[in-house]
Amino acid sequence: MGNSKRLFGVVRRKLLRRSHSRITIIRSSSSAPETTRQEDIAAVKIQAFFRGHLARRAFRALKSLVKLQAVARGVLVRRQARIALHCMHALARLQVRVRARQLLSH
Repeated sequence: MGNSKRLFGVVRRKLLRRSHSRITIIRSSSSAPETTRQEDIAAVKIQAFFRGHLARRAFRALKSLVKLQAVARGVLVRRQARIALHCMHALARLQVRVRARQLLSH
């Protein structure tokens, strides 16, 4: 559980670090103001799309990690349940023996 929290923190920090809007635009010397505005909008859209792609990829990796954890925890829980049932069965057998002794001693 600690590892998944730490991994989620790392992924979240990376996404937050990338999500700040630092747009670097290389402008040609002979461009009209309207073209520059369109280039700015295009650059923002491209960067937003790419950041979305990175976020989806990180989320998919995180989902697969959670599924892997669920499988591992399921194995542990089944083992724990099997041990508990075995102990309860042993206690029931012991209780039968004690009751049988009580009945025979009277």
